[in-house]
Amino acid sequence: MRTNYRVNSGVRFELLSRDQLQELFEGVLHVLEYTGLDVQHEEARDILKKAGAWVEGERVRIPSYIVRDALDKAPRSFTLWARDGNPKHNIHIGPGRAHFGPGPTCVNFIDPDTMERRPYVKSDVPTVARIVDALDNIDFCESLGTVGDVHHDLGALYEFAGMFPNTSKPIVAWSYDWHDSAGIHQIAVAEAGGQLAFEKRPNYVHYCEPLSPLVSTFEALDKLIFAAKHRVPLVFTPCPLAGGTAPITAAGIIIQAAAESWMGLTIAQQLAPGLPFFMGGVLSVMDMSAMILAYGAPELSLFMAGITELAHFAGLPLWQTGGCTDSKTFDGQAMIEGSLSCFFSALTGGDLTHDVGYTESAMTGSVFQLVAMNEAIGYARRITRGIEVNEDTLAVDVINAVGPNNHYLREPHTRRYFKSEFWYPQLHDRRNFEEWEMMGRTTMKDRTIDRVRDILATHTPSPIKPETHRVIEEVLAAAEDRVRAKA
Repeated sequence: MRTNYRVNSGVRFELLSRDQLQELFEGVLHVLEYTGLDVQHEEARDILKKAGAWVEGERVRIPSYIVRDALDKAPRSFTLWARDGNPKHNIHIGPGRAHFGPGPTCVNFIDPDTMERRPYVKSDVPTVARIVDALDNIDFCESLGTVGDVHHDLGALYEFAGMFPNTSKPIVAWSYDWHDSAGIHQIAVAEAGGQLAFEKRPNYVHYCEPLSPLVSTFEALDKLIFAAKHRVPLVFTPCPLAGGTAPITAAGIIIQAAAESWMGLTIAQQLAPGLPFFMGGVLSVMDMSAMILAYGAPELSLFMAGITELAHFAGLPLWQTGGCTDSKTFDGQAMIEGSLSCFFSALTGGDLTHDVGYTESAMTGSVFQLVAMNEAIGYARRITRGIEVNEDTLAVDVINAVGPNNHYLREPHTRRYFKSEFWYPQLHDRRNFEEWEMMGRTTMKDRTIDRVRDILATHTPSPIKPETHRVIEEVLAAAEDRVRAKA
């Protein structure tokens, strides 16, 4: 019997010491209490004022005890549920678990048929959702683009309506206003079987984005308040830019982003104590030569690692970023930048890592990048799974039985473990040159294109309920009527 025996169950990356994390934590509380944020939503200011915050016009300063109370109420672990009850598609949020999915904001799209860059349109939404549904290392769904061929007020609603029937995986939804939020929620609740059933098994998360530096906009808070009142799990994620809309130093941008996110956390926990809440942040640099938000920069992975560790130190899950690139095409740069950021997200345990499939510095979504990153995530997950050490895996008896100058191919131990111990690629090629030549001398790019087209030709997601289809039609029709009336 072992005593005092320590087990490392996987490979983890640790960037900051507890002392450094404590300094960052105290820095965030200081900013919230003494600098404060502009809160552009009257109801949100009233909620904070009743909780004990100091309100002067739009500026709100929150004493640290209120923020600490919100952190104590928010859960670290919870489950996001597949809409069809498939346990393989549930997401269990908790320490040591990293999950991956696309993002929502690209205005362009790489056409799966022509491979040409064009505007993202409504018919692209089901394409992305079906591919997400088929990929074993992509855990949640977003649209990978902003619908451009409907009224601009309705794009987010059409995205959710297009994704929901085409994947059973949890969806991260965004919206433009309260009406959008209500329509999205109506669809999700119809499939769940009512509001109470949804609260027990939420099948989507609501994404809200404040403005850097230090502004909680009306739109972001209006959506947050809707979600909190309806017990919808929340992401509240700023997008600060080091040297532009945030301090240029890593520690500075982490503190500012956390303060922006914890403002939303405090409001949400006042309204709905215990509501699942993802601290957010898309943290990168303003490239001073190209003047862009760099999605392939090493600093993105570094900043995200730092804010992930701060989130976990504070007891919150994090909305991470990875699998993205500044490359304009499906090339070596896209593979290097995307794969390395996926690996760092896996190493740091990013709870929900989004923007997988972003190219051209978040201007263009690519299902080819998404499918390639599915392979990179599988690679990373095998490494971060680590090494299991027990009496059977030590294999001392097997080594003794085989002895010198023999082989292990016939051993039951080999047959027992070869499928689980090894990672088997779907797109990488390991054949010898002659076999590779005989199979057509395909490249990684060729095989990725074939995989995308095979999924679109063969994969069928599980169906939604007929009554949910009717609700989708009613919600979209009501939204179109609302837009026409406003016009």
